[in-house]
This record gives sequence, C-alpha cells and structure tokens, in this order.
Amino acid sequence: MRREWRNLDLVVEWPGRSPLVVENKVFSLPDTGQLDAYARAKLHGLDHPVLVLLSLLDPGWPGGSWTTPDGALWRFRGYDELGAVLRPCVPEIRATDRFAADVFERWLGLIDTLVRLTAEVGTPAHEEPLLLPEQAAAVLRSARLDATVQKMRCLYATNRIRAELAGEIEQSGIVVRTTMSRGQGIVEMFTADSGPGFGWQIQEGQFRLVYLTGPGPGYGRGEERRAVREDEARAHSDYFRFDGARDLLGDTGPERPVVASGLPLSFNGFAPDFVYRSVPAPDLTIEQVVDLGVTFARAALKAHADTFGADLRTDDR
Repeated sequence: MRREWRNLDLVVEWPGRSPLVVENKVFSLPDTGQLDAYARAKLHGLDHPVLVLLSLLDPGWPGGSWTTPDGALWRFRGYDELGAVLRPCVPEIRATDRFAADVFERWLGLIDTLVRLTAEVGTPAHEEPLLLPEQAAAVLRSARLDATVQKMRCLYATNRIRAELAGEIEQSGIVVRTTMSRGQGIVEMFTADSGPGFGWQIQEGQFRLVYLTGPGPGYGRGEERRAVREDEARAHSDYFRFDGARDLLGDTGPERPVVASGLPLSFNGFAPDFVYRSVPAPDLTIEQVVDLGVTFARAALKAHADTFGADLRTDDR
C-alpha cells in the first residue's frame, strides 16, 4: 500500500489482483479535470488499475462512473458505502487491540456524522434556499463546515441542472460546474471553457449572463483588450436579455451596469477573458436555480450555435 505516490492519495496492490487507486475527496469538490490528468500521467507502471473516487459528495456522474478522454474509468463510491463495509471489522480488531478498535469505531462514528450532515443540509429540497440560512451557517462555521456544506448545496443544484439537460448537452466543450470564491458557492455554465463562448453564473446574489472571449485581441489585461472583448460581447446584445429571468423571478432590480436609454450596452468583467451583465437574484431556491440554469443554458447553446456554428461536447466538471 502506497500513500501520495505520484500524488495519488492511495494505491493498494495485492498479488493476483488489479491495483486499486483511490482519490479521496472529503471536503473538496470532485474534479474531473484532475482525474483526467491523473489517468493520463500518473498511472504508468500499474497494470489495469481499478480507479475509485471516494467522496462525501456525489459528483452526479451518469451511472456513477466517469470515463476519461484516455479511456480510463473512475467509479464513484460514497463514504456511507465505506462505513458500511468497514463496520463489521470492529469486533475482529477489538479481539487483538482494544485501543485500535476504539479509535477505529470513533472514526466510523465521525464518518456517520458527516454522511448525515450531507444528507440533511447538503442535499436540500426544491423549495429550500441555495445559500445556507445564516442561523445554520453560524452553527456550522464554528466547526469550519459552513463552506463545505455550501459546496454540497451548489453541487446538488449543478447535478440537477445536468440531469434536466441530459441528452441536450452531449457534446464537448460545455461546462456545467460548481466552484467556490471567497467562501461563496458558484453555479455556472459555459459553452466553451476557454472561449469564445456564452454562459451564465449564479454568484453572491447575482445572476450573470456571460461572454468569454477566446484567444485573440480581446484576451488579456489592460483597458484596450478589455474594450475589444466588450465590443465582441456588444455584437451579441440579443443574448444579454433578462426577460426570461424576470419571468421566473419577478422584477428583482435593475440590470447592471445601468445603461441610459439609447446608449450601447456596457459590461462588468474580469481579466483576461470574462465580461458580463447581471440582475439581482437574492434568496434563490434550488428550484429557481435549476429553472434559471436550464433556461439560460439553452439560450447560451443557441447563441453559440448561431454565432460559431461549432459542434460541442459535454465537459461536466
């Protein structure tokens, strides 16, 4: 058994059996990009290894497995499954080492608690808020678990959006994912991760419609490059319409940046490639996030097809 061999969390080798590789994700989000890279560069010397992602968080893979571009197969296993398999070992351990059995049993109890936490507040009902209520967040903050649970809730919403769009986004380049920034969960979708493309983002009480510039004169830092990517986005002004969001949410407030009547659209953004317009979207429920996500994912896919006419393939990260 090897730990952190070539950055792989755990490698178990046993005579006559295929090696077992375990990537352990307790509080971090499962990352298919990382798993793809491991399968491509870290497995040399292992004969037909069995690849397992062990995580508290269900990554939402169809059939519970992820096939990398190189053809390697990762299987998801939850900590609830691990606990169920290991618990019958306690009596045997206790027969030879009482202290070790006590420690092991307490660790299993911790796992059970985390699994219950995931089930109770990490997988909210449709009518529950995406963001943790402050009272619950304060309790979890004392144990440094508030960000973890927020990740779980955002990932749950992301998986719901993927499920709703199944069959429509079975093309490459499309990103539907959960990330974190400044302790806040983000749910986002893009038609092309490295641009050019369209997408949306739910972050910090805003719903954003996004244009990503690709490599070229609009990519990079500085006012001149930013002006170029804003011009590119402005050419697709029909995409930056929030009528569908108002139909789903009501009138939550003015679009930002505010534009005087008759003037060209303006944008907020981040270097090197990201510009957006937004409307306030406070206190969203899971159902509202899913409805927004599905509606505007379809709008982004149409805008991409109308503009670039390129084939796309799913990249559910």
